[in-house]
Amino acid sequence: MEWEKLFRKYIWNEQTTPYLTPVASLTRRQANSEILFYCWFHAILLGLIAVLSLRGGPNTSSLGVSYYGFTVVCASVLFGILKNYAAALFLSATPLVGLAYLFLYGLGSERPAGDTLIVTIILLLFLRYSFRIINIARTYPFLPEPDSDET
Repeated sequence: MEWEKLFRKYIWNEQTTPYLTPVASLTRRQANSEILFYCWFHAILLGLIAVLSLRGGPNTSSLGVSYYGFTVVCASVLFGILKNYAAALFLSATPLVGLAYLFLYGLGSERPAGDTLIVTIILLLFLRYSFRIINIARTYPFLPEPDSDET
């Protein structure tokens, strides 16, 4: 087995995983790959949150969280298909909503402070990556098509 070949095929490939490539240097194929991953991540994560927040009775379920999760899944589909800038803005607000929910309902609860800190760090990193996605969505119409020899 050639580990380097497998690594480049599944973990790091400039065409399908261009996460360290500057936005100005991206091609449409690279941007499509990054947008697809971002949309799948949002759709799966928030879809699970929407379904899981419905469990329990009418007094214990959180309908607001479920509605928000459903709207994020819809925005993920729109952004994945249309590459719409407004959908990217809506999706990029997800970490901010998560931080707001965490600070409103998570601080002072029975959850250990270390768990809250870890979730906060993850949400801040996710927010930082959302700025890149907004930049990709803004420049997407102007990105060049890949050369035919890059396929």
